[in-house]
Amino acid sequence: MCGRFYLTSTPAGVSGHFGVDVRDNFPPRYNVAPTQPIAVIRHNDRREAEYALVRWGFIPEWAKGDYLQRLGAKPLINARGETVAEKPTFRNAFKRRRCLIPADGFYEWKKQGEGKQPYGISCGEVFAFAGVWETAIGPDGGEADTAAIITVASGADLKSLYPREPVVIAKERYADWLGADERDGALVAEMLRPAPAETWRAVAVSKAVGSPRSDGPQLLTPIET
Repeated sequence: MCGRFYLTSTPAGVSGHFGVDVRDNFPPRYNVAPTQPIAVIRHNDRREAEYALVRWGFIPEWAKGDYLQRLGAKPLINARGETVAEKPTFRNAFKRRRCLIPADGFYEWKKQGEGKQPYGISCGEVFAFAGVWETAIGPDGGEADTAAIITVASGADLKSLYPREPVVIAKERYADWLGADERDGALVAEMLRPAPAETWRAVAVSKAVGSPRSDGPQLLTPIET
């Protein structure tokens, strides 16, 4: 899964990389956690790429009652690439409401002895997770734009660290990911794969990243294990 990530690029950097107008002057975030607002790039009604802030934790448009309350306690932060096209929770969003989620890196935890050691994972530049988004009725009764990150079985770089990794969309495929419709299922499906070998660099980092209240560049300082 992907349960924490970081976005340290400036708004201008995100704007330039994705070719969209970023309206918010957001600070660097070194520990983005579920239910927090995250930046996404998606298509608007005119099928143009736009920047938006949404809640990290997907809520299907049809969610209500007890199911909605359960999502409030355990948000759907990830969608499995193997089933996202068929699972009722994500199916419609995957067909029509895909998004790009900017990040500079993410964290995974590896079992070591009696505990787990977090690792910061990056490729040296800003990139985009593959995501799906939905406008739904939130637990408080108001409209909420929500999103999840798509994951697949880990590739060569990360399989010894954790069995799943987030899907990353190559920059030259951004337009395909955002613009393909339900007639282009094969085009979209072939993008749901792990990153090529030698994409990721993983370094052990402080266990302080486990608290969503922790933030700051010190979280990315490599440590000895």
